[in-house]
Amino acid sequence: MVKIKSNLYASKYEVANSQYLAFIHSLIKANQDEKIAIAQIVSSLWLDESGSNKPFVSYYHTHPAVKDYPVLNIRHDAAMLFCEWLTNEYNSNPKRKFRKVNFRLPTEKEWMIAARGGNNTAVYPWQGNELKDKKGHYMCNFARSGDDSTEVSGLNSSSITTPVKSFLPNKYGMYNMSGNVAEMLNVSNIVKGGSWLDSQEFTKIAKKQSYDGSPKNSVGFRYFVEIIDK
Repeated sequence: MVKIKSNLYASKYEVANSQYLAFIHSLIKANQDEKIAIAQIVSSLWLDESGSNKPFVSYYHTHPAVKDYPVLNIRHDAAMLFCEWLTNEYNSNPKRKFRKVNFRLPTEKEWMIAARGGNNTAVYPWQGNELKDKKGHYMCNFARSGDDSTEVSGLNSSSITTPVKSFLPNKYGMYNMSGNVAEMLNVSNIVKGGSWLDSQEFTKIAKKQSYDGSPKNSVGFRYFVEIIDK
C-alpha cells in the first residue's frame, strides 16, 4: 500500500485473481452461500461473437499463469464484499500495523488524487500529456487497432489485460491507474481510468465512464484503506 494522505492508503495494484480467489475460498470454507452468490465470477462474459476469447472462460480466473492478472467479471457488490472481508481479516490479525482500519472502494475525488500522484494538473498518471514515452512505448494498456495492438515493451497490450504490476508506476508508486481495467468507485454508476477495451480518451484522469454495477470483462477494482485507529 502507499500513503495518499494522513489517514488514507491505497493498494499499489488492482486486485488480482489470486487475491480474489482467496476471498472466494474463505467464503466457501465458512459456508456463506449468500455471499458466494454475490461474489461469483461470471466467466462466460469473456465470450464474444468470434469465439476468440473462449479459452479465457475456462482459464483466465483460475490458471496459475494469470494469477497476477486483475480480477474481472464481478459485480460492484462483490468488490464491496471483498473489502468487507479484507477489513475483517486485517482487524483480526494480531500482527497488524494499525489497530483498526476500513478497506473500501475510493470516492471519485480520492481516486483522482491517487492517480495524479501529487500533480494537481496531471492529465495522465505519468508526466506529460502523451500516451507514449520518448522511445515510443505506450504508458498504459488501452484499446488500439491494427498493427498498433501488438507487443509493447514485452506486453501484449490491448489484446487482453496485463499483470497488475505492468508498465511504470505513478509518483505514488501505483500501477495501472490508467488502462488495463476500469476501476470501481464507492458508487456503482461510474468507473475511472479506462481499460484494455476502451479508447485513449478514457485513460485521462478526469474522464469517467457510466457503469451499471454488473460484471464486465473490462471492469475491476483496487482497494483503499482508511485508518480508523492508529
